[in-house]
Order: sequence, then C-alpha cells, then structure tokens
Amino acid sequence: MANWEELPQDLLKLIAQRLAIEDFVAFGAVCTSWLSAATKETYDAKSKAPWLVTIVCQQMPEICSLSRGRTYPMDSWGTEVMTLSPPGWLLAIRTREGRSYMAKEYRIFNPLSRASIKPPNLEKLRDSRVRPPMILQRFSFSSLISERIEMSSPKIERMALSSSPSLSRSYAVMISLYRECRSLWLAFYRLGEDAWREVSPATHPPLSSMHPPLTDVVQLIYYDGLFVALDTENQVTTLNESESRMELRLVLEPKFEGYPYLVECSGSLLVAWDTAGTEGNRFRVFHVDLEKGTQEEVKSLGKASLFLNYNASFSMDFDAASCLAGFKPNHIYFSHYVEKKIYSMDSGKVETYSDAIGYSHAGQWFRPNF
Repeated sequence: MANWEELPQDLLKLIAQRLAIEDFVAFGAVCTSWLSAATKETYDAKSKAPWLVTIVCQQMPEICSLSRGRTYPMDSWGTEVMTLSPPGWLLAIRTREGRSYMAKEYRIFNPLSRASIKPPNLEKLRDSRVRPPMILQRFSFSSLISERIEMSSPKIERMALSSSPSLSRSYAVMISLYRECRSLWLAFYRLGEDAWREVSPATHPPLSSMHPPLTDVVQLIYYDGLFVALDTENQVTTLNESESRMELRLVLEPKFEGYPYLVECSGSLLVAWDTAGTEGNRFRVFHVDLEKGTQEEVKSLGKASLFLNYNASFSMDFDAASCLAGFKPNHIYFSHYVEKKIYSMDSGKVETYSDAIGYSHAGQWFRPNF
C-alpha cells in the first residue's frame, strides 16, 4: 500500500483547497504531512459554504452545516457567541456571577484555528456623557446595615475588527457598549494598548438637557480602512482615530420602519433595509458612497448574495469555481426570529430556507476563515 504521508505537498495543497470546511479540518488531522498542507495559507474561504451558529440557553453553541445537514459542537470558551467582521471570528461571552452583580467576560475567538484573544477590561471605561451606574440599597433587617449594589456593568453590544488578528499585527477593535437605563456609546483599542479609548459622538446633544439622549448604534463594521457606524437617526459616521471621535458622512433617506444592515459587497458598502412590511419581509438595498456622502438604490446583487446578522453581515460571490451547493446568487439570507429566510432580489419573494438541522433555534450566518 502506498505511503500517504509521502504524497507531494503541492498535490496535497490542491486537494485541501477544494475541500468543504468540515473535510478541510479532518484532512489536517490525518498526519503531520497532511496537516502542513492544511494551513491558513492553503485555505480558500471563497470555496467554502457558510455555516449557521446556533445558541441554546446555557449550552455550548453549535455549528450547523446546512449543506451537510449536520451539527457540530463548538468549544467557544463561552456559552454565547456573536459573529464578527472580518469573517471567521466570533465574540465569545461568559457570564460571571460576582458578589452582588452579574458581569460579562469576553474573548475574541476563532473556531477554526482555536485562537483566543482577551480584550482590555471594560470596567476601566468611564463615560462622562451619561448617568453613573444604577445603585440599589439592600437592607439587612437583622443588622440594619445597608449595602450598595451596582446593578449594571458595561456590556458589549456590537464589535468590529479592522483585520483578522491571525493575519495582522496591527489590528484594531471597536465596540459599542451599554448599561441598563443608559444609552450606547463607543470605544476602541489598537493591538499593544492595554485599555479602551472612549469615542466622542459626531453630534453633541444640547447642554441644557440634564440627561440628553444619545443615538444608539445599530450597525458597526470596518470598511475600506475605516470603522463605520449606523445609528438610530440614520446617521452614517466614521471613526477619526487620531481625535477619538466620530465624523458624520451622510444621513440615509428615506427612513424605513424596519431594520438596516451594513455589509460590504464586491468592494462596495451597502445598507440593506429589512422593511418588514405587511406582505412579508421586503428588502431595499442602497449603495453608500462615504466620500461623496451619497446613496443610490441597488436593484441587483449580480453574482453575489448577502448573509445578514444582527451584529456582523457578509457577502459571498458565486462563480463556477465556488463549491456552494444549496445557495443562490442575487439573494439575501437572513433570520426572522428562529426561522431562516431567503429574499430574492429578482422576484421580491421571501421563502423559508430548508431547516436541514432539524430544529428551529435562532442562528447567525458565519463564514469560517482564519
């Protein structure tokens, strides 16, 4: 019998490039020679079908391959995960019970390489633009001694990466945060720094207001060298890192009742509005030009399709070289509560994506990458 370890490396790399992600991982586990061919340099994300990451309360997340109809457990450090941009990375979340409060701990995690990164401590953040954390008095009737309890600590609402931490030594991270009874605010740090830097909003509320409202960030991505945010006032802003503040680029019009998603597609920045009308979910897609401060409606995605998530969305191009069975070009894949839906840009119709995993848990589209 031939010695499989002695196959030429060039041949092994060609084979590895054409494998589905599940087979790619198994390929590297065969032997040392095959593992050396199944590296991040060999990995071809364009030929790999996306997964769904599902979460069941207080259980470890699962990775669902809809094309295979199989689920795989994910050892993600935390029991909650959130997709990140660029693809391949997740924010893993673990709840820690303190003496008098519940706190969140976070890791930036890659399930493919199993790399894990701990971001700076959130507790060091101090936001002077909003009220201090809620304090509750708890009384012990036996001793009549009151104890101050901090009922909330900062929590990450959304996160974006400037580049893959495994491929860059100068990546930056931006987050939006919240506390109970407080509006969201922004912060970021760059690799090598030991603390978050708070970011000033693009527009400041009037000083006459005792507790001025702040616009909530609904989308946060990294695009074309810039962190880009979209808020509840339809303002598209970008980070001026040197001054730690957001700069207004444009205000989207019209304002729909549904939910907007920011996503990069074929080198362009798009906003996809889920209008959630009475006739079902109908999407309106616009191309956003940050330099000109303009927007233009897009009627077709061409050979691309969008995969939309609450935190981080992505697009995929479909061509003859792609191995993406079960997925179609010029469509929008999204979740509606626990159902997976598809919107056709051609017909305007919404269909339910076949639930190959056998149950209906809320899922996030995930594109594995290094």
